[in-house]
Amino acid sequence: MSAKHIYVPLITPLDEQLRICEASVRRLLHSSRPFVDGYIPCLTSGEGWRLGKRDWQRMLELTLAHAQDKTVIAGIERATTAEVIEYARLAQNLGVQAVMFTSPFASGISQQDMIDHYRAVHDATSLDIFIYNESALSGNEKSFDTLLTIARLPRVIGIKDSPSQPRVQSEIERLRNEGLDYFIGWEMLLARELESDGNVVSLANLEPALCRLAIGARQTLVGGLVETLNNRFELAADDWYAHVKTELKARGIISTDRVFAEQEVMA
Repeated sequence: MSAKHIYVPLITPLDEQLRICEASVRRLLHSSRPFVDGYIPCLTSGEGWRLGKRDWQRMLELTLAHAQDKTVIAGIERATTAEVIEYARLAQNLGVQAVMFTSPFASGISQQDMIDHYRAVHDATSLDIFIYNESALSGNEKSFDTLLTIARLPRVIGIKDSPSQPRVQSEIERLRNEGLDYFIGWEMLLARELESDGNVVSLANLEPALCRLAIGARQTLVGGLVETLNNRFELAADDWYAHVKTELKARGIISTDRVFAEQEVMA
């Protein structure tokens, strides 16, 4: 497997006019750069499902402009396969090498539909693909067998795993044996029992050095500190990204703690 990595699922900094704030993006990336391997803009921590195409593209462009030598993976949170393909092609044209995306947003979707979704996006671009396994946004969750099937697509190379039920190490090893880098997606699992290839957690916006330390398993003191900060910053709340923004503003890293409201989304 590859070396262990930390990717930051970036929050989306806004100014008072609800525009993407370039100065804040620059400071945010600078604050984490010594400790991380790359950035994922426009994922759930970045309110990705609320971003219209204009803001999604702007956030991706600014991340690319200020990432320097760090990897940029484009997060895509759109409801349909056609929309994900549209955004993935746009990301490819902007110069990213990989995308991360969920299943379509539908509670009744079949496991075969999920497989077909990933295959269609895979075949529509030349990008590397990271699976985002979750249920809160999409309203569905991939079975373990579905994950294994998706993993066998040639350019599916990693997974941010935020499962509703605890993952066991034997499952992680099977996914890794299919060529996936396995990234822990929940703060409360950092430095605990699971061996992984890294993590993709919202806490990395605030404490990237700690998230780097927390790559290793079975670190009681590190895990306890993560738990303390998880509670302090309310990362388990439904609007965790808002609490992250509040803290980043208090630290002077971003200029406002504004968040998108549904009615503010622009096409």
